[in-house]
Amino acid sequence: MDMVLLLQRVFDALFNSAIYSSLALALVIIFRSTGLLNFAQGEMATFSAYVAFVLLSGAAPGVTGGGLASWIGAPLVTPFAIVGAIIFGVAAGAATERVLIRPLRSAPELALLNVTIGILLALNSLMGQWWGTGPRVFPPIFPSGADDHFPIAGARLRFSTVGAWVILIGLLVLLALLLQRTRAGLAFRAVSIDPVSAELNGIRVGPTLMYGWALAAGLGAIAANISANSVLLEPTMMVRVLVYAFAAATLGGLDSPKGALIGGVVIGLSQTLIPAYVPFIGFELSVLPAMLAMVAVLIVRPAGLFGTQRIERV
Repeated sequence: MDMVLLLQRVFDALFNSAIYSSLALALVIIFRSTGLLNFAQGEMATFSAYVAFVLLSGAAPGVTGGGLASWIGAPLVTPFAIVGAIIFGVAAGAATERVLIRPLRSAPELALLNVTIGILLALNSLMGQWWGTGPRVFPPIFPSGADDHFPIAGARLRFSTVGAWVILIGLLVLLALLLQRTRAGLAFRAVSIDPVSAELNGIRVGPTLMYGWALAAGLGAIAANISANSVLLEPTMMVRVLVYAFAAATLGGLDSPKGALIGGVVIGLSQTLIPAYVPFIGFELSVLPAMLAMVAVLIVRPAGLFGTQRIERV
């Protein structure tokens, strides 16, 4: 086995792992507070990436976005455009909870799942109508030229991979501070544990859940903007990523932020390394190793690696 090639594949896999972990973290935040899997998380993230694209392009011909471009003057530089898109994603996430989810809070879980699927279909169609279905080139956030890497033992650790992980670790630290040191974070933790008891103790459950949806949407927007350059921007950009993020969140534990991080790493490495070294699994079946890794862990630990085990009295 060529050790340099193996190391290079590991480095390449780590970039995907950071994306999967970021989106898995968004899924975990919503599931932890509501017990709901948000199937629209990928499309919400992609829409935020399109907003960044509009902000980057200004009122350029062919970048209409349903009239969004008419609000934009000169194009913004990349950092400001991405920050603007993240703010939009946070606001959209909060509005989604308030308008579409909160009125159905007492409805069966299947009804809420259907709502998220409806949001997925609506956003996908809207993006196709406004921006077309063809891929668009999104500018890189980090230097991505041929010489933009750290040489390590003959392999190349790209600046984009390092940057993605710096952002991910920073998000985890910020999330921990928000949940541990702020009133909104403490309220969110209380609602996550027992919403009925939290409400009886004076915590406003609705606004607290809206806080969680906004936070998750912001994380999804960050993941989409980081990955848009490597996969090209199109309405279905995050569909495949969402599948891997679901696998990562399930493997790590649907209520564990730490599990989202570890699950993303496991899924990213298995997706890249197993097809490369197992002859009968080609890269066309790269989703198979990720699913097998998830199933293997769930057989031993049904709640995931770091998920909370349910205790039922009989």
